Amino acid sequence: MIESVVIEKYFHLGYDYKTITDLLQVYHGITMSVRTLKRRLQSYNLVKKKINVDEDLIRNIIRSEMQGPGQLAGYRKMWHILRIKHHVHVPRRLVAQILRELDPDASKARKRNKLHRRIYHSYGPNQCWHIDGYDKLKQFGFPIHSAVDGYSRKVMWLETCRSNNLPSVPAKLYLECVQEHKGCPLLVRSDYGTENGIIAGMQCFFCSDNAPFSGELAHRYGSSTRNQRVENWWSHFRKAMASWWINFFKDLVDKGIVDLEKELHKECLWFCFSGVLQIALDDMKKYWNTHYIRQSRHETVAGVPDILFFLPENSGGTDCLIPVPQEKVDEMKLECQDAEEGNVFQEYFEYLMETGGIQYPTRYDEALTLFSYLTSVADV
Repeated sequence: MIESVVIEKYFHLGYDYKTITDLLQVYHGITMSVRTLKRRLQSYNLVKKKINVDEDLIRNIIRSEMQGPGQLAGYRKMWHILRIKHHVHVPRRLVAQILRELDPDASKARKRNKLHRRIYHSYGPNQCWHIDGYDKLKQFGFPIHSAVDGYSRKVMWLETCRSNNLPSVPAKLYLECVQEHKGCPLLVRSDYGTENGIIAGMQCFFCSDNAPFSGELAHRYGSSTRNQRVENWWSHFRKAMASWWINFFKDLVDKGIVDLEKELHKECLWFCFSGVLQIALDDMKKYWNTHYIRQSRHETVAGVPDILFFLPENSGGTDCLIPVPQEKVDEMKLECQDAEEGNVFQEYFEYLMETGGIQYPTRYDEALTLFSYLTSVADV
């Protein structure tokens, strides 16, 4: 990747100068001093806080982001989204001021929320991955599965799927993550659901020679209250995104636009909205992994999840990743083959899209228009 592209990417993610130089050296083989980095940024016309900003432009961007689940965002999240998504760097107080102007009731409501958690102890990233499924959107056909690293609070994956009850589905997500990072954690925590059986077997297989967490000790079942990292993450997820989608789909059902008793409606809902929802999940994951978690008595360490995960030595942590050879990963791929057969509804919808020259939606309003079109053509 071109040096300027890498520097600009890390800059817009909001990392400090020292972190950027560390990432350049560790992951790109580029040695650069902080002083040189500042000169490069100046030559790229990249500054952290622009003094003269077009407030109307910022207000329009924020108003656009508030269309949909973005209306649940607080000023810190919105400030971060402006950086990573729109590459706009403005003072945080300005973002807070505009949010208060656009939605004063929501700003007041956010101040009243408090969350109490138990103290969590961890030695570093990849000591424990906490995995779990999210079923609040399942009634509309959108179960979600996720994993969170205990030390850094980095979201390892966040995916919607046709079913999170099939053991092969979460197992595939786990294996893809292991392959991406070329290793697995010391320990995986999950609840007692049968859908976690294959993941448990894979984790134990990968750690078969890793004392003291070898064999069966590499995976631990427990109740949801014991799996606190991912449960805490779901709490943030509900407030920041999921509640908007839940209300959105409930409104469609209440207005009679969607009839969940009809198989064709459920299949069409998945066809139209799964891609849009996954885009929103990807944005949520990117936001979470690059936002700053403040220090508190409940947290292991303060910092940005991605930085805590990739540069643990800077926060006093130790990477606990267990290397997994590609041969073992390939051997386990047979256990993750999707058992679902082809769906005639999905094939029919794809045919209508091709014959009509229709593009796949990227926004919820586009997906709703497509849903109305497909269901009307099907004469439901």
